[in-house]
Amino acid sequence: MLASTSAYSLPIDWHGAFGVDSSILNNYRRVKAKTNNVPVTTNSGSQEVALTDGSKQNASFQSYVFRLNPTLIVNDSATFKAELTSGYGRGGRVGENDQKSKKGGQVPYHYTTTSDNQLNINKLYMELYADSATYVIGRHSADWGLGAVQNSGDNLWDRHSFIRDGITAKLKIGNFFINPYFARISSDGSLTRSHRTKETGITLLYDNIDSDMAFGVLYGVKTSSSYSEKNVNGPAGVTLGQTDVKVTDFYFRKKFSDLSFELEVPLFSGELGHYLTTTGNTKYKAQAILFSSNYKLSDTWSVGFDAGQVSGQGATTSSFEAAYLNPNFQVANLLFRYNMHAITDDTQSVYDSYVTNAMYGKVKAQYKNEKWTWDTAIIWAKANEVAQKGETFFNHQTQTLVNSANANQSDDLGMEVDLSFKYQWNEAVEVGVNTAYLFTGDYWSFTNDANVKNEASNSYLLQANVGMKF
Repeated sequence: MLASTSAYSLPIDWHGAFGVDSSILNNYRRVKAKTNNVPVTTNSGSQEVALTDGSKQNASFQSYVFRLNPTLIVNDSATFKAELTSGYGRGGRVGENDQKSKKGGQVPYHYTTTSDNQLNINKLYMELYADSATYVIGRHSADWGLGAVQNSGDNLWDRHSFIRDGITAKLKIGNFFINPYFARISSDGSLTRSHRTKETGITLLYDNIDSDMAFGVLYGVKTSSSYSEKNVNGPAGVTLGQTDVKVTDFYFRKKFSDLSFELEVPLFSGELGHYLTTTGNTKYKAQAILFSSNYKLSDTWSVGFDAGQVSGQGATTSSFEAAYLNPNFQVANLLFRYNMHAITDDTQSVYDSYVTNAMYGKVKAQYKNEKWTWDTAIIWAKANEVAQKGETFFNHQTQTLVNSANANQSDDLGMEVDLSFKYQWNEAVEVGVNTAYLFTGDYWSFTNDANVKNEASNSYLLQANVGMKF
């Protein structure tokens, strides 16, 4: 007896992004010296980037970004979504075929980026729709405020994505949006509690469309057990042990007719284990204040002002006070955007670079019509914490603790002039050019050697790119 069965296939909606860029980075070391004086490879407190074979002062490289986002609507109450990428940083370099792992050092990250696999699964989750809430279960991303801490990396050229392996419940009560979440960051080593790393938290947001105002708070706790595989060596040279990190991130947004502004204030606290000392717990006390504004002059012209202060690490070793923002959060085309040590050290990633230990101001203007977008900006920045002779200090670029400074360091990070334009070829494809000229500050000439000194030298960036979102 034959039994007949019926089968059907569900349609998959394919979205994603692909882009290729080519960059020329002039004088990536930001000093006039043509040979190694006191590179960071010989003095961990130095800001001098080490030269590689050939002693070239300039760099050029091509890279790509790739994201494939399938969406499958199972039924009226369930949807499956995913994101597939390749390499590290959601793409790779043209001409590179080896695998890389995360090279950002042991920064107390508040995001999880992709691995070094040739094919990465950034997202793999279901959305379940109920009368009470929408439930997101699996590997998914999150975004909050200006994206300084939690950043989903939705922009075409974002190299990183905040990833959460767990469950998020999305509730809406009037103008209030309440999203509690739980995530398991790591269970490597064993499936017992002694190797567990987890994250719990909640976001509360009030968003009133009628008054063009929103405000809220994100509160999250990330804990690691003593034997967690994520507890690798910190600056103190020993495994971190048990950690308990908290983030309280306030956000406010308001619009008055043609004027709009946003404010985000993330506060980091808790304990980082043996991060700076081999015994006892290192307290975590870091914060940032970030402001962004925009004024619409006409249908095509707008101007704005951005400012921020991101704490750095001083001479103390009892607490860690440096805030490292999400690497997708950038304020300039060149300053903070690239890890210059990765230019000559291919075990690192050029995109592992963060806004940290800085006070900055940015004046910006934009012209935009149906096809063209022109952006220009002037950015000024200074360091909050620098080396003082005879005192302990922290090298924020390499996340290295140095016992004693041999000289004083300038706090001048420099001033940068940016000019970018983007041409919208069609609805899916855009072609762009980014340029930057950095009037390099003396902060970058520091060698931590009283007898050997560098002289700061200006640097510039030229970049062409083409990308598509589909």
